[in-house]
Amino acid sequence: MLKLDLHRKSFAGHTVLENVHLDLKHGDRVAVFGPSGVGKTTLIRIIAGLDKRFVGTRKAPDEIALMFQNPTLLEWRTTEENLQIFHPGASDNDIQKALAQVGLHDKADHFPRQLSVGQQRRLSLARCFLTPTPLVLLDEPFASLDQSLRQEMLALTRRFLDQTGSALVLVTHAQDEAAALGADSFELRDVVQTGAEIAAL
Repeated sequence: MLKLDLHRKSFAGHTVLENVHLDLKHGDRVAVFGPSGVGKTTLIRIIAGLDKRFVGTRKAPDEIALMFQNPTLLEWRTTEENLQIFHPGASDNDIQKALAQVGLHDKADHFPRQLSVGQQRRLSLARCFLTPTPLVLLDEPFASLDQSLRQEMLALTRRFLDQTGSALVLVTHAQDEAAALGADSFELRDVVQTGAEIAAL
């Protein structure tokens, strides 16, 4: 379903990723760890197909859900419109159900600036899972949240994954997030030391 053989990724002649290999089947869940600057977000962008400038091969589904740490919402669109524009085939009932699942059923006509950070994250999560996709990519989506909200978001994500059966690649610094989502843990090591191989923890 997802097969990535990344031999090398460089910026301005500087290699940041090397010898990274992923082979995921439907329902597989992987959490990628590593120090800041090791290339985790770059890896997510390559898997998503946003960055095609690398040496290697990538085979991935056409439909991928992607959620970054920052919500990346359209500020000039309402909560409801932020879902509609990314899921044009979704019915009004689907959208209202998605908003209800993340506790935003009464915020449909609000703009992102009228939402708290936690509400914006929940809206991003609803956008990610409104239409099931074979593969979900999450780049530190729970960072900087207080503990109660983080646990709430993890529970929502686990429920969505269980419902959809989507494969998951999660970038995180927290082992408990991988455990909460039932993901196998891998470490993205420093390319200078190890060739940035993904190794099981």
